[in-house]
Amino acid sequence: MKQVDIFLYISSKAPRLNGAKYIYVLTCRGKHVSGKGEIKEKTTGHRLVMTCAVEALKHMNLPSMITIHTNSRYLMNGHGYLASWKENGWKRAGGKNVKNADLWQQIYDLQKAHAVKYKYQTNLDVFG
Repeated sequence: MKQVDIFLYISSKAPRLNGAKYIYVLTCRGKHVSGKGEIKEKTTGHRLVMTCAVEALKHMNLPSMITIHTNSRYLMNGHGYLASWKENGWKRAGGKNVKNADLWQQIYDLQKAHAVKYKYQTNLDVFG
């Protein structure tokens, strides 16, 4: 399996946003693939970083060992619950619906063929 590093950059971590931008960079064996996107409607910082992750993971065609570099503890911590959320019909332990379940389902589906780990980094701010 090849090793791929994915770096996620978002324009803001504010709770509620009136549009925001993101950039992702995939690196493997000295080669880079990047992309960017924008959410124009109201969104949250959590949905923004999850959308960025989804778009980056769509580039993964072969099973790989992936390290996702992010400054989102929400994304990092949620990753650990994906299997149990799926098993419980995208409900939390208390029976409440998982927030952002639509994006969590996409992340689950896109990364299931890979060995994925997350690395917290605070220096992921390209938007200044």
